[in-house]
Amino acid sequence: MGMRWRNASVVLTAVLLACDGRGGPSATAVVHREARIRIDSGVTLVGDFAVPSTASRAAVPAVLFLSGSGAQDRDGTRSELPGYRPFADLADTLLTAGFAVLRLDDRGVAASTGRFEGATTEDFARDAAAALTWLRAQPGVRPERIALVGHSEGALVALLVAQQDPRVWALGLLGAASRPGREIARWQRATLVASDLTTWPPAQRAAVLARAESDADAIAATDPWLRTWFALDPRAIARGVRQPVLLLHGENDRQVPVEQAGELAAALHDARTVRLAHTNHLLLDDFDGDPRGYVRLISRRVEGEILRALVAFFEQQNTANRFSEGKTAKKIR
Repeated sequence: MGMRWRNASVVLTAVLLACDGRGGPSATAVVHREARIRIDSGVTLVGDFAVPSTASRAAVPAVLFLSGSGAQDRDGTRSELPGYRPFADLADTLLTAGFAVLRLDDRGVAASTGRFEGATTEDFARDAAAALTWLRAQPGVRPERIALVGHSEGALVALLVAQQDPRVWALGLLGAASRPGREIARWQRATLVASDLTTWPPAQRAAVLARAESDADAIAATDPWLRTWFALDPRAIARGVRQPVLLLHGENDRQVPVEQAGELAAALHDARTVRLAHTNHLLLDDFDGDPRGYVRLISRRVEGEILRALVAFFEQQNTANRFSEGKTAKKIR
């Protein structure tokens, strides 16, 4: 999942904390306004709330975006990847399809107040729950049809929120992990070490990985986020999620192995999985998915197959809900 690039020593020993993002231009008539959501006395989340102009005539379903690990703004920009704005790409596509969208700067990032450092995945879940409450109260939004889209750590946040709130309509999870963070970190370290024979000859790997494990434990002892992420088990949380879920996962993801999409689907009540060829953890076209090569990628726009699959999934859920509601109405009459 999106492990945060917050501690250089963790990255160097290959805890290799992940990434995510957002991006793109809007094609249909859309009304934008600033969202301000007070979490507590020290935190106000600020972002963009966008609604298709058709919402003035009939309320529409809405989508709340949940960013992955690391401090993210509402677009998920990354300073080392100019032009990478994946949540903006996804938002524009959903707006064009007739969905309202809420994107927020993380606490302590851009326009949002508070402090990002020290916050845990569970804190981000509380932020998301508050954003859901705000979104349900907005004119033009159907409060019973609000979906969550989470990338990387944001997928784990989405599961936590949906487990606690049965009113959540549906989930789109991008690059989601099925294993606790400790196992993901071990896999990332082993993958990194195995990929570089020059830096880490085979005879040295066991010692290097053992030292990295010890270093990671030492950091987790004083880092609330890392300690929480190491402990949370996505499969255990997923077993309590009853909503329909779409899992989108790149086959070249070298931060969360694609096989984990199937593991997570097996733990969910209602899930479908789409594996994306030549796609990395950032949802970009990539021939090998190595995070060290992200800066060399030519295309920094979210893969079109992801955009199409996400819209098709939510449209399918919307149609199914309308059909179900129509049958209920006929029975009542």
